[in-house]
Amino acid sequence: MHTLSKGGAGSGIRIWAGGLLLALAVGGALYAGAARTVNDDAEQRFDNLTHSAQHSLITRVKSYSDLLRGLEALFRTSEHLTRRQFHDYVAGLDIARQFPAIESVNYAVAVPSAQRAAFIEAVRKDTSLSPRGYPAFTIRPAGERPEHTVLTYLEPDSLLAERMGVDIGANPLVAQSLAQARDSGEVSASGQVIMIKGPPAHVGLGMRLPVYRNGMPQGSVAERRAAYQGSVGIGFGVAQLVHSALERSALEPLHLTLYSAGEPLPAQGVLRITPQDRLLFNDDGDLAAAPPQPGSDAGYFDQVLPVAYQGGLWKAHFRVRKAELYSPFDRYFPWLALAVGVAGTLLIYGYIFTLYRSRRNAVAQRTLLDTVLDSVDAYVYMKDADLRYRYVNARTAKILGRPAEQLIGRQDGELMLGDAAASAQRTERQVFDSGAKFVGEERFVDAQGQVHHLWSVKVPLGLPGPVTGLIGLSTDVTELHRLKEQADAASQAKSDFLSNMSHEIRTPMNSIIGMAHLALKSVADARQRDYLQKIFHSGQHLLGLINDILDFSKIEAGKLELEVLDFRLDTLLANIASQLGDAAAVKGLALQFDIAPELSQRWRGDPLRLEQVLLNLTSNAIKFSDNGSIFVRVRQSEERGSHSMLRFEVQDRGIGMNQEEVAQLFRSFHQADPSTTRKYGGSGLGLVISKQLVELMGGKVGVYSQPGLGSTFWFTARLEKSAQAADERIAEVEPEVLGVIRGASILLVEDNVFSQQVGCELLEDAGATVCVACNGREALELLAHQRYDCVLMDVQMPEMDGFEATRRIRADPQLAGLLVIAMTANAGSEDRARCLAAGMDEFVTKPIAPNLLFRLLAKWFRLRGGIGNIGRMRASDRLAAPTAPPAGAAPESRDTAILDLGTLALTFSNDAAKMRKYTQLFLDTARDGIAEMEQAMALEDLGRLADLGHRSKSSALAVGAHAFAGLCTSIEGLRVGGDLQQARTLLTALRPALAQVAEQISLEFAASDTP
Repeated sequence: MHTLSKGGAGSGIRIWAGGLLLALAVGGALYAGAARTVNDDAEQRFDNLTHSAQHSLITRVKSYSDLLRGLEALFRTSEHLTRRQFHDYVAGLDIARQFPAIESVNYAVAVPSAQRAAFIEAVRKDTSLSPRGYPAFTIRPAGERPEHTVLTYLEPDSLLAERMGVDIGANPLVAQSLAQARDSGEVSASGQVIMIKGPPAHVGLGMRLPVYRNGMPQGSVAERRAAYQGSVGIGFGVAQLVHSALERSALEPLHLTLYSAGEPLPAQGVLRITPQDRLLFNDDGDLAAAPPQPGSDAGYFDQVLPVAYQGGLWKAHFRVRKAELYSPFDRYFPWLALAVGVAGTLLIYGYIFTLYRSRRNAVAQRTLLDTVLDSVDAYVYMKDADLRYRYVNARTAKILGRPAEQLIGRQDGELMLGDAAASAQRTERQVFDSGAKFVGEERFVDAQGQVHHLWSVKVPLGLPGPVTGLIGLSTDVTELHRLKEQADAASQAKSDFLSNMSHEIRTPMNSIIGMAHLALKSVADARQRDYLQKIFHSGQHLLGLINDILDFSKIEAGKLELEVLDFRLDTLLANIASQLGDAAAVKGLALQFDIAPELSQRWRGDPLRLEQVLLNLTSNAIKFSDNGSIFVRVRQSEERGSHSMLRFEVQDRGIGMNQEEVAQLFRSFHQADPSTTRKYGGSGLGLVISKQLVELMGGKVGVYSQPGLGSTFWFTARLEKSAQAADERIAEVEPEVLGVIRGASILLVEDNVFSQQVGCELLEDAGATVCVACNGREALELLAHQRYDCVLMDVQMPEMDGFEATRRIRADPQLAGLLVIAMTANAGSEDRARCLAAGMDEFVTKPIAPNLLFRLLAKWFRLRGGIGNIGRMRASDRLAAPTAPPAGAAPESRDTAILDLGTLALTFSNDAAKMRKYTQLFLDTARDGIAEMEQAMALEDLGRLADLGHRSKSSALAVGAHAFAGLCTSIEGLRVGGDLQQARTLLTALRPALAQVAEQISLEFAASDTP
């Protein structure tokens, strides 16, 4: 710790005093600059406001001239526009709201002196607007003039009495303005300013636009004078025009004075107010008092801008008090700049001073850190994104055999021998790519050839952004590695001993068990049989212990390998039932197995080890239970690509365990309660072996238990989906499948002779009659003369392929309903889509498995009501619900139109228990579905009703309830074009249909239960 001397303290005061003077100078400069900026910003805002107001005034004046052009266009639409039409048009303009400054809209007719009397008479008789006409109409002022410009049409009506009939051309200034407009064809301003007394007093102006006769040329002044028939005009108040133009603008601070220019706009220079300019508008309302002149008050911004007015010029004088344009921030900004300048300068000054001192301290700290890291018994280093060393401690430099200075900037490839560099770079590149920390063991060979085992931790730098480098710390664990190898060797020796002993004991045990089994067959004496049975069972128990010890030793030694075989879940559970069923029955327990309905039966894995775990858990459940049932369940908990995670559960109602006992499970040679060993027996190895087997299969194991309520042991296993899963129900062909095919007439369309022979023999062996066609054209010729139940259609053939042949079959009304099944060697989804698009009903790939083909034919024959009906089926019925059997069929007590259990039998391989279970499940879900449909019907929600119909249809077809499925299909069709009455009718029929299904199910299973 250093301390400042008195001299140092004085020096520090002088340094800070100089910094304060510098801060005041910077702050003063910032204050002046800020004040200038505030004034410039306010002036810019003023300029923006004035130009915005100027634009609004120009736009408003233009809108009034556009209104005039609209009136002129109105007169061009009709040769004789009536007063009524003019009145209706003006009323539609909504003048009061859209053009509030306009006080009058009028039309003045040019009347030659010779037509004066006729014109007056025509106006007096004009009843288009007033039924009485205008009997008092005359041209005012009286007197003869060469031409009159008479106000004829006026809006609003209140102006008629005052202005109708006024000859506006009698005023020389107005006449001059009218003549100018007539000759130019453009809008002209009124020739004079009118002071309207009010209240309030204001200035009024007018604009007029000539109206020419339709069809007459207007190219020259003379032509325009000849075509001239009058003019349309508007009168407006200047004050109202200004207010309407600026009322929506944020111009409240502005003061506006408007002048009519008394002289032309100067070509250059500033626009000024002159004595010749006439005052049109003053925002204080006083037109008599002289308004302030531009530049008369330094506390104001002011500006004079021109406003074009139909060939004339207005001067708009805008002024605003400067303080009104300053925001609250502007008022404080200069002072804030002063404060920031002083404070900021002091901070920067202090920062530089502090940085200097910190730099000196950092050098000292770096020296201390290097000393610490060089003293650490580990290899510490840092690398950049190119895997070049940026820092190494002394220990790292020593193992690499170079000074630290020579290592900086180099890569491992320049410093290490053999594969060590590539291995290290691979690991470190993974850290960069993944952004995850690496922790693990590495192997390094130093320059002397000595092998080092390092436990390394490598941490990425730069997260959460891109990784920019890494820090590594490696500890030499070579000695620990040697000790671990010794421990592994000892463990291996123990496992080898256990394995050898188990094998040595197994041979005589097999002899003891086998001889006892043989002796039991020949001994009749009860006492001797009792002795032999005890020997037999004791041998079995001892053999089980030996097997557990052998498995345990294999797992510990890492020698147990799992097989990957195809197997069936139902077969696996059947093995469990056959091995443990008797033991459960002796104790009065029921073994119940439950596989999720949607779960495939075929999988790939190690069925032996799965069975071993299930046997262990199930036998434990039997051992510790005295009543009730043992439930074994299989569910799918996860699906990823070609693998799935299956969850197995074994539930009992036995003695149960508390949480302390559960915590002790899955430990070698241990049971939850040691007293159970004496009562129930067991070595405590079973659960340990089960846990290790499950982990080998990529799963986990656990248990839920409560004392007195039983336990549920569960485990998961990752299994492959079997490639044969889709064909898991075609291993054998049931007689009923062949019975459906027998007698069918089938047309085989195939160009390959070998395929023809194989197909014919297979189908004829199944009892079908087969006819062969070599291409699509021959097939069509045969179909034209003979009826067939099915066509097996090859896709690629000469002359006519299967696609074209199928399209022609579908186009023929007599053949449109014929069953067509595609046969192709292409198995892609696009090929299937192409076949279905051509009209084929089904799609099978070559080489065709015979059993699959037989089941496919049987399924479609059943769906279409049996052989003999298929060829006569309508095309519209190809995708409809199946029909009832033909009338000529033999009478049966079972109605397959209501319930065809053949569909379910195909699914569950004629397993009556499973079929009974799933038919009952269907009835329950169907009743729930009907209840939901009734709720949707109550809400009149046909979309929801159609969704429920689709859901119920799928489950009905799965169990073969075809009539019920047909109703559900109709309900599903309500989505497009359905109505409530039709929905109620279909819904009413559902419950009776389901009752028929339930009755048929009872008949079917009652028959199957009859011996």
